[in-house]
Amino acid sequence: MYSSLCKNIHSVTFIISKAKCRRGVSPIIATLLLVAIATVGGSTVFAFSQEAFNTYQISNSPNVELIKIFGYDVRDVDKLKLHDGNEILAKNCCGIVDGQKSFDERITIYIQNNSVQPVVISELRFAGNVYSFVPQTKIGEWDKIGDGHKPHPNEYIIVNRHIEGKNYDIVQGVPVIQSGGVVTLLLDLGQNMRMSHDSQVKITTNQGNVFVSTIIIGQYSL
Repeated sequence: MYSSLCKNIHSVTFIISKAKCRRGVSPIIATLLLVAIATVGGSTVFAFSQEAFNTYQISNSPNVELIKIFGYDVRDVDKLKLHDGNEILAKNCCGIVDGQKSFDERITIYIQNNSVQPVVISELRFAGNVYSFVPQTKIGEWDKIGDGHKPHPNEYIIVNRHIEGKNYDIVQGVPVIQSGGVVTLLLDLGQNMRMSHDSQVKITTNQGNVFVSTIIIGQYSL
């Protein structure tokens, strides 16, 4: 009888232990299932969001503009250098080589557009003054290369390149710099400038981007 009782107790203990084991496994399995569901769901949401974001970027790509102001010629000389190494008159009607940069004399600033699209200049400031773009078919008369003609003080033109002799390729219509283009901004000074004085050039584009650089009056830099 004692042996039978022990067997019964052992059987009950085994059943209880087995039941406890089964109850212990269920929460672990449930947790694993929840983690798996969360992982799959999160991956699906991420993939969907990533695809939607990429689609938005392609259809509404931002206009990233990169303009480099890489040189200038602000010397008091008879002829200034263009970005391509050719020359252009540094004076209008009244300028003389006198050791200073004066009202109605010219300076050149070299610009490179490293953007993937054309860049349009909405505002150009030099030494705090606003310079207006003047679309020209000629830089003055053919035989004077602009001597006594536009640009006038506080105006500028954009020179794409020197063609030959006294002829230049000049931007027409709007002040645009083509993608990958290298140009010269030819400014006619609206004030007297002190030699060896730092002055700031500030270019604002139609997209609202601003590019700033400092040039030193009386120097040439390339």
